[in-house]
Amino acid sequence: MVKYKIIPYEKSHTDEILTFGMNDKLLENDASSEEGRIDYGIPGLSFTLLADNNIVLCGGITPLWDGVAEGWVIASKRIYDHKIKSVSSIKRRLDLLCTNNNIWRVQTSVKEDFKVGVRFAEWLGLKKEGLMLKYGPDKTNYYRMAKIYECDR
Repeated sequence: MVKYKIIPYEKSHTDEILTFGMNDKLLENDASSEEGRIDYGIPGLSFTLLADNNIVLCGGITPLWDGVAEGWVIASKRIYDHKIKSVSSIKRRLDLLCTNNNIWRVQTSVKEDFKVGVRFAEWLGLKKEGLMLKYGPDKTNYYRMAKIYECDR
């Protein structure tokens, strides 16, 4: 039986994912350069999912200003061996992080050609707001996607 564990995120976890292999070749160019990486390890706002002490994915939110945050996920190819636990962990953590931190808007950028990523963001409840032309480090197009939460503020 697989033992899953959520631990605090560290930048070295992304390095390990890059060494092992990301979940899609389309994303490796963006994550391989330090300036193109989206892994902001803010304590309490980021996490890593382990399966039998192997890194499956990392994710979190980065506040931009009061009530608005950028969401991010970096996944290894191990995600395909742990699909249900991975997607449920991301959804649960994203919702908890936003609710507990009074985030009413979480947004992210998803590479236009990354069809699985677009479908996954939509499953999480994010909606396409527009196409950002030549947004990526390699001048590829990205969708701006966002989810609005109801909160007490």
